[in-house]
Amino acid sequence: MLLDNSKIETIAVQLVDVNKSKMTAKTENNDLIQIKPSAVAKNDKSFWQSMKDIAKAKIWLPVTKGTHQLLQYDWLSATPAI
Repeated sequence: MLLDNSKIETIAVQLVDVNKSKMTAKTENNDLIQIKPSAVAKNDKSFWQSMKDIAKAKIWLPVTKGTHQLLQYDWLSATPAI
C-alpha cells in the first residue's frame, strides 16, 4: 500500500546518536527525539552503517511528526519512490 504523503506531517531532524538499536535526533527547534527503526532495519547492518554516515555528515532527514519514523522518500517528492 502506498501512502499519500500529502497527508503525512513531517519534520526535519539531524541524527546525533546512532547505536545498535536506536537513534537519537535533534529537530530544527533543538528538541531531542528517538527515531524508531522498522523491524527489518533493526537487523540490517548496512542500514546502521548508513545512519552512522548520515549522522557524521549532519544531513537533515524527514521523519513523521507523530510517530518519529524515517520516511522512505524525501519530503519534496510528489509521491513515494517505489
